[in-house]
Amino acid sequence: MNRREFLAAGVVTASGCAVNPRATGATIVDAHCHAGKGLNFGKDDAAPWTNYNDPEWILRADDEAGIHKSVIFPISNSTYEEANREIAGYVRRWPDRFIGFAKHDAKTEEGKIGEKLRREVRELGLKGLKLHGTPSREMLEAVEELKILILFHPGKVADGFPALEAHPRVTFLLAHLGSFASRDWREHRAAIDATKRYPNLYLETSSVVFHRYLEEAARELPHGKLVFGSDGPLVDPRVELHKIRLLKLAPDHERQVLGGTILRLLGL
Repeated sequence: MNRREFLAAGVVTASGCAVNPRATGATIVDAHCHAGKGLNFGKDDAAPWTNYNDPEWILRADDEAGIHKSVIFPISNSTYEEANREIAGYVRRWPDRFIGFAKHDAKTEEGKIGEKLRREVRELGLKGLKLHGTPSREMLEAVEELKILILFHPGKVADGFPALEAHPRVTFLLAHLGSFASRDWREHRAAIDATKRYPNLYLETSSVVFHRYLEEAARELPHGKLVFGSDGPLVDPRVELHKIRLLKLAPDHERQVLGGTILRLLGL
């Protein structure tokens, strides 16, 4: 076995030994991945989050890292009905590896989201809703009826408070520890404080540059409130998983962060 095969078979601990996560019985789930065609598909000079994210790349990276499943949803489109069908197709092709979420835009699809989301969950088997910004009333009504969760990325953490308070039975997962790429470290602190305060709010770890705030979240939040995500494939799932390993969590806590909590929230 060469070094690449050795690493693909497991993860390397501080002692230098490889541990195969599949052998431990713990399921590792990446709760934040993008896949499929975007609004600029096929244009060489397009921003990569608008062009194409190859689901097979995700599978290869997951195999190398020891990630068992990834939650996938569309990249940037103007509307999302076709893109959500594409995601459902990937889930049908790789049912043991992918969990599909729908994505919708509150402005471009206004008035149609409730009907579309109900069909995407009930007929296509999608398990949640991903959005940028804050959820609209029609999104919240459909999500509450369908009993699915929302993975969201508001402009500011506080923008989500009205929805959290008005819909206590809806489960919200806040992306990027509240601030993509740690653009505003204050938002990380606001996200941690809000997750302590709201029982229906959970915090996702992807794309955090300032590692000290991941450490704070792991230390300060009740166990079961922090969820591993990568924002792959443009942010590498292998790197994001290693950042969780660097937290040196107790085994039970790490199992919850790396998969137990998201699987529980999804009823899987």
